[in-house]
Amino acid sequence: MEIMSKLSERLEELMFDCGQMKSEALAKALNVQGSTVRSWMSGKRDITLANAVKLADFFECSMDYLAGMSEVDRKVTSRPLPPFYENLRKVMAELGVSRYRVAKDVVADIFFTKWANGGMPMLYTVCKLAQYLGVSVDYLIGRADY
Repeated sequence: MEIMSKLSERLEELMFDCGQMKSEALAKALNVQGSTVRSWMSGKRDITLANAVKLADFFECSMDYLAGMSEVDRKVTSRPLPPFYENLRKVMAELGVSRYRVAKDVVADIFFTKWANGGMPMLYTVCKLAQYLGVSVDYLIGRADY
């Protein structure tokens, strides 16, 4: 999982830039366990989209930068996010991409059903969808207008 190794690298850089922040301090700020942060840092555990957004908001960076998909950190202002499934469908409609095509090429169709019922994807999946659709992760989740 290349995305997870890039995320762990970027997370270590961001924590270092914050005065060599410790995993326990970050965990407390995000309201997660210290072991959870350490597992993200080691690349052993995928991160939910909700927790990735918390990280990006905490470090005031874009999701693409956090995930290592961009070397340029565009500042993104935190704002309430639309439900993931709604925004995904909106972006797919804008691009003229069908659910069938995405299910065939990227993720199993069952995920669409889970997301439609309020399920939250993992960051890895969102990054793969953004790459496939040719959009930024921030745009795909409704966090930015680019």
